[in-house]
Amino acid sequence: MLHLLARARVRLGVALGNVLPEERLATAAHWTAKSLDIAEYFQDRGMTSYVLRMHGNELRKANLRGAAVQRLCRAAATAPDDNARAAALPLLARAAGALGNGELFDRVMRETDDLLSRVDHTSLFNPFSLHEIRLRGLVSTGRAAVAMRLVEHNPLPTTVVAPQWRVIELITVAHVQLLADDRSGAAQSLNIAIQEAAMQRLPHQLQRIVRTAGTRLPAQYAAASHSVDQIRNEMAA
Repeated sequence: MLHLLARARVRLGVALGNVLPEERLATAAHWTAKSLDIAEYFQDRGMTSYVLRMHGNELRKANLRGAAVQRLCRAAATAPDDNARAAALPLLARAAGALGNGELFDRVMRETDDLLSRVDHTSLFNPFSLHEIRLRGLVSTGRAAVAMRLVEHNPLPTTVVAPQWRVIELITVAHVQLLADDRSGAAQSLNIAIQEAAMQRLPHQLQRIVRTAGTRLPAQYAAASHSVDQIRNEMAA
């Protein structure tokens, strides 16, 4: 029953992290945190690593980046095998990039590249998802020029990718396209992302679109803002 309770709390937190707007994402991290004591009580490394990586990812989304890196480093260190480590490393890379820690980001990405040929690919651990993580991390660690050179070399998915990852990838690509002054390409990417994010009800991703579009793409800024307001109104009803 305690195992079930721990997993239920984690999954509730992750679900909330997908459907809540940014200003309420701390609620998602709060629920994933409720599983930590239970997981550590059983001294099950696999369970502990799973809870730590899910909690760490929600902390990152709530902009608690230092805490996110700390939890995700523990998740990777606690992982009982390569598959569990491969599940933690992409999330650690994202958090390290968001924190601006280029050294940690590069080290983690090198390890993920090495593991790609040795473990089964999942909806998170695959070349398509890791490409997005690499682009975002390069920009966040001050290497936008490198990201611009890589943006067009997007690998095809090798496994089923979670629907929201397509939205995440499109927004990141649009960001890099804007850095390269490709407004037309960025607008096209964001138009697709807005449609998908609205259909999947992903307010956090729509808010990323608002920030990415800014003043340079006013039509996409307005469309994404409108979709976020619609979701907020529906939540308040």
